Amino acid sequence: MREIEIKARVREPERIRAFFSSRLGEGKEVHKTDYYFRRPGECVQAFRIRLFNGSMELTAKKTSISPEGERNEEYEFRAFPDQADSAVLFFHALGYEDFFIKRKNGWEWMDGRAHAELLEVNSLGWFLEIEILLPFGTSDAEAEEARAEIAAIMKEAGLSESDYENRSYRDMILESENGIQG
Repeated sequence: MREIEIKARVREPERIRAFFSSRLGEGKEVHKTDYYFRRPGECVQAFRIRLFNGSMELTAKKTSISPEGERNEEYEFRAFPDQADSAVLFFHALGYEDFFIKRKNGWEWMDGRAHAELLEVNSLGWFLEIEILLPFGTSDAEAEEARAEIAAIMKEAGLSESDYENRSYRDMILESENGIQG
């Protein structure tokens, strides 16, 4: 899938939660823990294991950064969450190393085809992520339409482009925890 996403810093999470709850209902509570792995000596993640809602999801992304933000292509599959320890041992045996852990807690809503999440991420603070997933091969024009749709929701929620965060969580987490810049 091609992920079109805008992420924004949120200074008033209760106001944003009230905005979405009044439009779309109370939302669903979200608790995600992502374990990222890398190849030895590399500073980029090779893949992640995500534990959430009683499931385990393994994801590899091809990411590119542009002035408009991240562009991700995702490849993923699900497995039973009780296999997480075995999966970690398997990937360690293949030579992958632990990289970092990302924890997200908050709420999520569906707004048409847009998936919105209001999340506290590690010790970084609160963020609003809104994404639309499009099939591989989607034209750039269709992707721009999706981006405009997301930007309109952000604006309705009271956030502006100055609130947008184009850095990846990885870069922010590594910088805050280790003083390392991605």
